[in-house]
Amino acid sequence: MHSWSNKLNNWLAALRAYSLPISVMSWLVPFLFAAFNGGNIFYGIISLIGIMLLHLGTNIFDDAIDYTLEKIKIEKGLKQNFNFQQGKCACIFEGKLSLKQHYIASFLLFFIPFIIGMFFLSIYGSQLLYLIIPSAILCILYPVLGCLGFGELIVALVFSPLLYSGVFYTMMGYFSLDILLISISTGLLSVAVLHNHMLLDFKYDEKNRKITLCRLCKTPYNALILLFIIIICAYLNIIICSILKLISPIYLITLLSIPTAVTLFIVMTNHVKYPEKEIKENIFMGNINEIKKVPDNQRDFLLKFLIVRNLLSFFTLLICISIVLIKIL
Repeated sequence: MHSWSNKLNNWLAALRAYSLPISVMSWLVPFLFAAFNGGNIFYGIISLIGIMLLHLGTNIFDDAIDYTLEKIKIEKGLKQNFNFQQGKCACIFEGKLSLKQHYIASFLLFFIPFIIGMFFLSIYGSQLLYLIIPSAILCILYPVLGCLGFGELIVALVFSPLLYSGVFYTMMGYFSLDILLISISTGLLSVAVLHNHMLLDFKYDEKNRKITLCRLCKTPYNALILLFIIIICAYLNIIICSILKLISPIYLITLLSIPTAVTLFIVMTNHVKYPEKEIKENIFMGNINEIKKVPDNQRDFLLKFLIVRNLLSFFTLLICISIVLIKIL
């Protein structure tokens, strides 16, 4: 029993299963929107299964490709040893899972969403290819394009416009402008989550010459400004679309998450300008109980990451509440 538990934990770690809530929260918005408009709930659940498996497949495939590319560089004498961030490809280095197992798992996790995609194609026809093909290409090429500075853009496209439109279409059989406009804001906040993470890793990435959107900003201060702009634009999108009556003004309740955004601005400004300054916890940070489980030397990093992740979660939750209120009112 203990052996099975260890194997399960190894796979969960390799798959980075802790990141699944992002997929589920992203799926929940178009699911609720379609469900309240008479959409096929069963099809919505099937789409969730495909999304989760595709997400996990991309995670483990990313590690497999990164490890393979680093190994090739070492064999060619371009590098002397592996140099990854803490936790990257950990299961391979620790001998818990082989590189071959990573590739096999990637294939299986990609194959099942492929079958699900074929199922929906048989129902709705070729129009879905406009969503399926770009999503598949971006997920498969993520390990390579991510190294060229396109990681944030891919996350924005896959987790918002493509995912939102795909879930809604599989449940309703047509596209929605409302759901596409809303996805712009959540897409920007998804970029903010990844960009914030890269800002925390700026010195490491600079040392290893890793290309990210953050590094393309040249300095941590410039990257910080871009982070602010991205988040502000997420709110402006909701405000402008509401004023133009493109979406319901009820979506303006997403502005209730602004205190969390302000808290993030303060914390990350201190991170860049006053790195030694102690972080004062407040209720606007969201649920940060997870940081009590990690060593002290990792707590500061995790806290800063959790705040931006909680901002996305809170914003998405408020969108879901808006959808329910629109239906009730």
